[in-house]
Amino acid sequence: MQLDSLTTLTLPGGYWIDGKCHREAELRPLTGHDEAFLLEFGKTLLPSQRTTAQLARSLTRLGPLQKPAAEVVRSLTIGDREALLLHLRRLTFGDSLDCVVNCPDPTCGEKMDLELRVSDLLLPPYAYSQEMHEGTVMQNGSAYRVIFRLPRGFDQEEAAALALTNPQAGVDLILRRCIERITGETSESVKHLPPAVTNQLPTMMAKLDPQAELTLNLSCPVCGRPFSAIFDTGSYLFQELVSMTKNIFQEVHLLASHYHWTESEILGMVSRRRHLYLRLLDEAHRRGLQQ
Repeated sequence: MQLDSLTTLTLPGGYWIDGKCHREAELRPLTGHDEAFLLEFGKTLLPSQRTTAQLARSLTRLGPLQKPAAEVVRSLTIGDREALLLHLRRLTFGDSLDCVVNCPDPTCGEKMDLELRVSDLLLPPYAYSQEMHEGTVMQNGSAYRVIFRLPRGFDQEEAAALALTNPQAGVDLILRRCIERITGETSESVKHLPPAVTNQLPTMMAKLDPQAELTLNLSCPVCGRPFSAIFDTGSYLFQELVSMTKNIFQEVHLLASHYHWTESEILGMVSRRRHLYLRLLDEAHRRGLQQ
């Protein structure tokens, strides 16, 4: 019993193969098998590793690649991975996102309920299509030409453990991995990152890959303070899955007992279909009690 459905989507950046950029991808919703896997192993993984695990299980095609391996998922840009997570969340649970944030003002701390939509958080494909980028950074009147690529999943994974104890060291590691070459005014290679590169390059990268970090501009309805908050799709989706699937094996037991489906058949369902049958069972049980 396979009740999955596929959706075709366009990545904002794209995956490069032999000099050609591929932006079309196919994704299926999370099934019970995926939920059970993440429930059992998700907490042992760092967020970037968990994103790779989630997407590697659900991405069925990327350009000409059928069932892309985890290494392909790791090589996607951060923005493309974020876009895939948003599509995966909408495909599995729907477009609406219910969030709670607190006002950062210590004298206020008002709790605010937000109603977001995945469709509002997804950006259109980027206008440019290139694998490497070039920028100029100024420092004390000197110009540095930087050739770089955008951060990818494997950069995040490499830096994640380091960032747990030293966030700046994690950022520096990602920058060093992404920079192909830095030359000064004399065109001689620069062995060490100039401070201006460390300070300015992340902003350049963010402008080139705006889907990578979703910033919500908010205002507290009580004190009126404006503030911004980062929406982390990976963390949101994982916490949602933990909350919704903590009783997944009890659900399997109930459905197997009544419908005589196998565990594999039940876990092959997407969450919404599985919960539909559970609601039907509950309604039938309530009607039986009323008779």
